[in-house]
Amino acid sequence: MSDPNSSKKKKSTNEEELTPWQKEHLRYLRERQDNEEKASDDKAEKSLESSETKQAENFSEKKIEEPPKKERISFADRLPKLKSYRNKQLHKRLLTIIMIFAIPLLFVLYYISPLNSLAEVDVSGNQNIASQKIVASSGLQVNQNLWRQYFDRDQFTRRLTKEFPRIKNAKIKFSALNQFRIDVTEHKEVSLLAKDGKYFPVLENGEVVQEPQEEADKDKIILEDFTNQNQILTTIENYRKLPQEIQSGVSQINYTPSDNNDELLTIFMNDGNRVIINVSNMDQQMQYYPQVAKEMDDKGIIDMEVGIFVRPYDENNTDDEEDQEDSE
Repeated sequence: MSDPNSSKKKKSTNEEELTPWQKEHLRYLRERQDNEEKASDDKAEKSLESSETKQAENFSEKKIEEPPKKERISFADRLPKLKSYRNKQLHKRLLTIIMIFAIPLLFVLYYISPLNSLAEVDVSGNQNIASQKIVASSGLQVNQNLWRQYFDRDQFTRRLTKEFPRIKNAKIKFSALNQFRIDVTEHKEVSLLAKDGKYFPVLENGEVVQEPQEEADKDKIILEDFTNQNQILTTIENYRKLPQEIQSGVSQINYTPSDNNDELLTIFMNDGNRVIINVSNMDQQMQYYPQVAKEMDDKGIIDMEVGIFVRPYDENNTDDEEDQEDSE
């Protein structure tokens, strides 16, 4: 084995043999080596510190990003919720049982109560017929079963339209919990039928109401000598097609058929003229009346049966004058 001390002695002996310049160069190399070793040690320490810092940062990030742990719920905590759920289910079942028994019970109580009987009947929309007559003729019975009468309401309304010609239609509705209301729509009165010195109302459907009155209404035209409802209805329908100006100028319409023509009408005008016309084309031919009347010098008869012919009243025939005076 070699002795280290001997090696040191050899180095010192060798260094002593060197020249001053060589000694100085050797010292420079040694200082440079020492500086390089020191710099490498510092660099290693810095890299170690930076790696430790990065590890610490990564650890903190992982720690932050780590999801929270679920809290563990014990059975003691779940017990109140389980009791609440069971109570709710019990209440639902109990309510179902109560409803099953309560609904039939309520139905029975309603059936035997006064609410199941008709308490009152009102009438609306009537103008010429008394409400008491409508209720009595309908057949509805107070203090009788409500629903049976309601389901048979069409039968009661048919009685009314058959009993009263004035009623166009009627509807039975609930007005309260156990009350009915009869909504009535009446036919309009459009004219009067002169018969035996009296005047009978004529409805828009041609029906003559057997309610005679002594005087005629000025706002209604008078029909005379008509024998059936179809003649009246056809005349009224064609009359209502005329312009309002011509309608207001008509005072009376007589049914005056001839041997060859059963459609002839004689219309008495308020201006004193008389028009002979077919009922089937009255709405068309009467359109020319204002112009024809304007061109007439004297009052007279306008014959529109075939074409348009005008002649004055026959001075020697007093029937023309008397008929015109009667119409006025």
